[in-house]
Amino acid sequence: MASAKDYARPAIIKLDELAGMETLDDNRRKLIGNALMTARNNGWLKYQYGSADPKKGGFDCSGAMYYVLNESGLKPGRSSAAQYLWIKKSGEITDVGKSVNSLDDPAFDALKPGDLLFWSGTYTPTDGRKVAITHVSMYLGKAKSDGRHLMIGSSNGRSYRGKRQNGYGVFDFRLPSKTSKSTFVGYGTPVGLVAGDE
Repeated sequence: MASAKDYARPAIIKLDELAGMETLDDNRRKLIGNALMTARNNGWLKYQYGSADPKKGGFDCSGAMYYVLNESGLKPGRSSAAQYLWIKKSGEITDVGKSVNSLDDPAFDALKPGDLLFWSGTYTPTDGRKVAITHVSMYLGKAKSDGRHLMIGSSNGRSYRGKRQNGYGVFDFRLPSKTSKSTFVGYGTPVGLVAGDE
């Protein structure tokens, strides 16, 4: 496996490069704006296991979501598994699973920018978590330029436009290949993002 230094800094884009932002409610637009601003205003935030603080120079995947959601006034759990259970308890998780192999599948009809995306199998957790969720990012919607699905988060090795990247920023949102050890589990709206859902 390549080391972090072999990967590029993740992409940084602006809100107006995303399609359909004007149709979103203010809370979703603010959350996405905060996520993008965190990448733009903090230099190269490399993937750093155990960190949820940009002052430490980077984030892990759930640390990035924890930080951005807190900056938007939301109160998620700290791990990807805790964030999944936080949303699942509110009834807002849409389970997808291995049988779905295209983002055009009806399973994604309810997906909206600002929703959290969850994977399992990206590594073997050893912390006794109650569900096998191991990775989380935030869906950004589609790029105006070419209609590609995008997400923001922290990763060591996910790609943007064919280039592997390390750290916090924008990545292409793609489903795992059939031979991948990881599974895309599902997605959901952060608790408190929609008025009255707490």
